[in-house]
Amino acid sequence: MALIGGIENNINAETWAKSAWGDDGATTQALALEHVFGAFMVAFGAMALVCAFVLEETSQAKFAVANASVMITFFLGLFALLGYAEYQVPGIEWLIPPFVFLGGLLASGIIHMNTDEVEATE
Repeated sequence: MALIGGIENNINAETWAKSAWGDDGATTQALALEHVFGAFMVAFGAMALVCAFVLEETSQAKFAVANASVMITFFLGLFALLGYAEYQVPGIEWLIPPFVFLGGLLASGIIHMNTDEVEATE
């Protein structure tokens, strides 16, 4: 989701800048910030995919918990800070999906955190 969202953010950076800052506020700096955010999300998505396929069992579960926790905190902080900068945060229909997916990732990590211990006792 992050990889696709980051690519989309870079492709449509001007549209996002205009929706956030208005037509007059979509300056080169605003475009640059949209591109930087998109690049960050692409990197995050790539890192998550690599970790998902390279790590195994408990390590994968621990990464899932850490990853989801960091990203939930990041997004909450980001949206709070953007409000102070008069950035028009997208509507709730854009904000719910990331939190649903990150909540699922967090729950999955917690559920599978002790898989090795359970299998060792059986």
